[in-house]
Amino acid sequence: MVNTPLTISHYVPDGSGPPLRPDITVGERLRQVVAEVPDRTAMVEGIHTGGRRWTYAELLADAERCAHMLLDHFTPGERVGVWAHNLPEWVILEYGAALAGITLVTLNPSLQRNEAAYVLGQSRSSGVFVVPEVRGNPVAQLAQDIQPDLPDLRHILRLDRMGDLMAAAGTHALPTVGPDDPVQVQYTSGTTGFPKGVVLRHRGVVNNAMVWADRVEVPDGAS
Repeated sequence: MVNTPLTISHYVPDGSGPPLRPDITVGERLRQVVAEVPDRTAMVEGIHTGGRRWTYAELLADAERCAHMLLDHFTPGERVGVWAHNLPEWVILEYGAALAGITLVTLNPSLQRNEAAYVLGQSRSSGVFVVPEVRGNPVAQLAQDIQPDLPDLRHILRLDRMGDLMAAAGTHALPTVGPDDPVQVQYTSGTTGFPKGVVLRHRGVVNNAMVWADRVEVPDGAS
């Protein structure tokens, strides 16, 4: 698809919502928030269980460490899958990939072998982050099983052990990332055929989040 203003413009403001931010990336927006409210709580693991907590400053620090770890294994512009349930490392990986110029390919944790093989193969993912299992679905083993059939899939990494990978990461110059660069690929349900990969760009992800927060009237500082 040619990236013309017509093909990348999917939202026409009517003047009632927040002003759009046409030239911003996910990483830049996170850094802006850190500059404004570094000590505000950004993420809580298990709200009702009193799990781990991150301030925005801590989230950025972990995201940057994650970006360096990713650049140990991948180059900017490559696509990397995440095949796991919701956990804090998923969010850290999401921001880390955005800072590293890597496109995250999201996989539903309930996908079975052939479905996951299609998504990882069609997206030409260079790696995938997995957990051991999700509700009985042996995600890590399935990834190992399909790797021989996917020549682009160089690395299978454990999301639940990402902290160890980050601690051992080297130091890299983070790439320049633009607002029109892809940040994520999400696959449609595929109810009438194979799923279709939908490319999300930094500009769209940031503005979609801002418009959503405005529409549902999320107050500043809400948790």
